[in-house]
Amino acid sequence: MAKTRIRTRMLAAAATLPLLAGVAACGSGGDGGSSGAGGSEVTFWGWAPGYEEAVAQYNAGHQDAQVKFEKIVPGSKGGYAKIFAAVKAGNAPCLAQVGYESLPSFVVEGAVQDVGKEAAQYQPQYGEAAWNAVKVGGQVYGIPVDMGPMALYYRTDLYAQYGLKPQATWEEFAADAAKLRAANPNGYLSVFNPDDPWWFAGMSAQAGGGWFGTDSKGWKVSLASDPGTAKVAGYWQGLVDKGLVKSEQSYTPDLYKDMQDGTLAAYPGPVWFSAILEQNAAQAAGKWAVAPMPRWQGGTNSVGNDGGSSTAVVKGCKNTAAALRFANWMSTDAAAVGTLVEKAGIYPASTSGTSVPALAKPSAYFGGQPIFDVFKQSAAQAAPWSWGPTMTQTASDLTDAFGAAVASHGDLTAALGTVQNKTADAMKAKGLTVTTG
Repeated sequence: MAKTRIRTRMLAAAATLPLLAGVAACGSGGDGGSSGAGGSEVTFWGWAPGYEEAVAQYNAGHQDAQVKFEKIVPGSKGGYAKIFAAVKAGNAPCLAQVGYESLPSFVVEGAVQDVGKEAAQYQPQYGEAAWNAVKVGGQVYGIPVDMGPMALYYRTDLYAQYGLKPQATWEEFAADAAKLRAANPNGYLSVFNPDDPWWFAGMSAQAGGGWFGTDSKGWKVSLASDPGTAKVAGYWQGLVDKGLVKSEQSYTPDLYKDMQDGTLAAYPGPVWFSAILEQNAAQAAGKWAVAPMPRWQGGTNSVGNDGGSSTAVVKGCKNTAAALRFANWMSTDAAAVGTLVEKAGIYPASTSGTSVPALAKPSAYFGGQPIFDVFKQSAAQAAPWSWGPTMTQTASDLTDAFGAAVASHGDLTAALGTVQNKTADAMKAKGLTVTTG
């Protein structure tokens, strides 16, 4: 994997982050025990498909160091709140699945612990971007599992019908959106999902954008003033205003219906969307394919990421060595990574993981195409990106603001200003020093 990837540019000294009062380390009710491997048991909370099977594989081959997996609801749907509550109560697990976008929030909340010294032995097994994704303020909080490189999903039958080919640039994409609408008033080239802030972040990253930064004085929030983000907002604003793309909620039966019946011909999305598409648009099997993301004319040859998770070490874990040993195993063992690829459609974060046989398999759903070849290229061109410490709130505010803007034919750029102000206020409420602009 190339060394120019997502870089998590957080606080220069994480020790200066004020932690929330009342967040206690795990006591005797937590995941206690020796930090050594012998006879230890580690508890792991997560939700992604394939995790439970990977844990079972580990337990079968490591009788002296077992992992107890507990499935929780996805983080944004309550899983993170459960972890925070468990930390405060002193009965948290040793390990938890934490999305990269939420890791800074876990640091601010005092819910994870620095394991940089213990984890250093595993760093050579990951690319620079993957390892930086589990770092905040120079400290390491877990082991990376996967990355979320984006690509263009497209219907080969519809592209052939309308005389299109996978678009090399976003300018071509807009022109083809108009061409398709002219040919079929009931069809659209693609869709804009106002309720998917992570997708919008990936698009902004590709355009050279950035929402958060830090310096010696604290945090800077620039959702409204960042040129790359403004470019993306203006681009999709134009497509929505002209009726050239459909606006609808993400990950809904209506969206999947449109992806099956020919209403939508393309979708720029992350690698893991391949599994979602296959599961929810089965009637379109053999019709979808994957191509590299369109690029901005005159821009960098970069691609954004949407998603990716760490196996984070939760505050108070006493089995740190055993926890990290398992976490690294799950991200590097060929059988375990293969399980995660097949069950969850992940793109592995470890360098060895990118060579597992499951990634080379032709996909029957995608017409026999080995789609991970495209995502491997995207992963090598990933744009740098930093997340902020209140992303759950930021994501919620962005969803509300974009939804209102689309519903009222309003301005996405103005919505970004609203979200920027709310984000700055939320960060200040945590005692952080924040500037905007």
